[in-house]
Amino acid sequence: MNQVGEPIVLDLPSEASVLSLVRAALRALAEDGRRVRLEPREIDEVQVALQEACTNAIRHAHKGDPRRRFRVEMQRLEDALEIFVKDGGEPFDLDAKKPAQPEALQEGGYGIRIMRSWMDEVILTRDEVGNVLRLVRRYRTKAGDSGARAG
Repeated sequence: MNQVGEPIVLDLPSEASVLSLVRAALRALAEDGRRVRLEPREIDEVQVALQEACTNAIRHAHKGDPRRRFRVEMQRLEDALEIFVKDGGEPFDLDAKKPAQPEALQEGGYGIRIMRSWMDEVILTRDEVGNVLRLVRRYRTKAGDSGARAG
């Protein structure tokens, strides 16, 4: 997967008010329909998955401490949109936590299920700073297809 253009990198305080900035940055990146071949509905799905990832970093990794920071890196690839959410929290195992069942109708606990439902890859690793969540959404249309969004 080759990179197309420069990534968008956001270094943000761990507070919910920054989520609108993350959504706006993703929309700005996705507006170029020639390079990001996602339909509006698909962009909405990626946006929700990314918001869940950022919310988890804020609430769980950093316990809502606005003095702590997390990073979001968004990159256009030839065949996909790749996003990294990096936090300084304790190690976390995506598979260890049982996701909430849809019929439970509880508040919270659906983030991992949402990310896995709407992204093609959801991989959590660690680096020297902390958790690195990699989200990938592959394009369903080819470059130049008439099905691709106009930019």
